[in-house]
Amino acid sequence: MGDIAVREAGSIEAMVEMAIKNDRSITGKMAVGSTLLKPTPIDRRVMNYYKINNLYPATAMEPDGRSSGGIGYMAVGITFTVS
Repeated sequence: MGDIAVREAGSIEAMVEMAIKNDRSITGKMAVGSTLLKPTPIDRRVMNYYKINNLYPATAMEPDGRSSGGIGYMAVGITFTVS
């Protein structure tokens, strides 16, 4: 929900309003195709940046619970080396 709040309102702060408006948890999973009421815009500059550049932030985990990047995804000697 945080990703959607940033794109649609320009700020993570809109996440709480979105959760209340849509009677959802901020940490709950959403099904693909879910419909949500938009939050009140907070920072139009950020909103416009995401829309103009066609950006859709996605910070969720993979279906099996693993991250698709970051230190938990890396393996010493395989995806990076320590020198």
